[in-house]
Amino acid sequence: MTIKAITVPKWGLSMDEGELVEWHISPGDEINVGQEIAEIETSKIAGAVEAAVSGKVRRLVAEEGEMLPVGALMAVLADDNQSDEAIDAFIATFKVEDPDDPAVDMASKPNILSAQVGDMNISYLEVMPPEPENIPDNDQSSEKASEKAPEKIPVILIHGYGGDCNNWLFNQAKLGETHRVIALDLPGHGRSTKYVKDGSVKGLARIVEAFLDSLGIEKAHLIGHSMGAAIALQCAVTISDRVASLSLICPALVGRPVNAGYITGFMQARTRKQLKPVLQQLFSDEKLVTADLVDDVLKYKRLDGVDEALKVIAAAGLTAEKPAFNHDDIAGLHMPISIIWGENDKIIAGTGAHILTGENIRNHQVKDSGHMPHMENAGAVNEILMENL
Repeated sequence: MTIKAITVPKWGLSMDEGELVEWHISPGDEINVGQEIAEIETSKIAGAVEAAVSGKVRRLVAEEGEMLPVGALMAVLADDNQSDEAIDAFIATFKVEDPDDPAVDMASKPNILSAQVGDMNISYLEVMPPEPENIPDNDQSSEKASEKAPEKIPVILIHGYGGDCNNWLFNQAKLGETHRVIALDLPGHGRSTKYVKDGSVKGLARIVEAFLDSLGIEKAHLIGHSMGAAIALQCAVTISDRVASLSLICPALVGRPVNAGYITGFMQARTRKQLKPVLQQLFSDEKLVTADLVDDVLKYKRLDGVDEALKVIAAAGLTAEKPAFNHDDIAGLHMPISIIWGENDKIIAGTGAHILTGENIRNHQVKDSGHMPHMENAGAVNEILMENL
């Protein structure tokens, strides 16, 4: 095995550096792709670092408590036949590449794009999988070897109330290793148009359908969180032939009421002191709500049109006691469906019981997670999402 590097990942567009909080591995350990090997904390949130390569840990280069730039060398993997001198030389000559440099080839590097949907501008982040390696011209072992692999169905990520495409910072790159992955900003959120005419689940689902049309996407895997999960489910009910699979993370309006106090508190919060305890309800570990995260949400809430957009969406049934969907709606769906709950969810009531059943439906409860399991326990959630794809 050649010498391999474990480097600091880039989570989201704004991450420049992170603090190595804790190692989960030691020299001599054999690690596999996808294994959680360390904990890194950024100014926004903390997250687990997953190994992008497999092998034997020969050296932990970074120390706990150290602040590291994106792309910095964290650890070195190599077989025992690689000498210590070779490891030392690799570390000494390692160059930290700037992930924002256009010349750096990163399959998981997101592109900020926008689509015109009627009179609205919908912003989105897109990640494309790496190009398959070229097959040598002299390889005649199989006719299929020279055929281009069929293009996979793209994945659409739909965030929840008050969120944006950055809520998927621990998921989009991972899913993007094998699929084209698009995380959109719903109207009234992120960089998209702030005007919201119809804030109901059905109205927002029509926007998503029109968004797919604008990009020429005939069929997609839909992954939604909270309100975004309700929107994804509505799309599956309305245009089931265009939905390849459905992944619902802590879905709102699907058999369980939404914490109305959270919605009201989010709308009314005007200061850091008011907003922080509201945001802490989203997580099992309240320490994940950093000062920078609170400031970012406050900046969003102060944009022109956001206050009215949030009110329109909330008033359109987000806190209704009666579910937006009934069993008959869901029983007619035949695509693979995964439902994912955080065991400590404070936003969706009664998360202990399954609400949807069927041969095509799988229910999952994620430990050590609240209403944001795809951020708090991204490794477990990504595994579920990939399986459903």
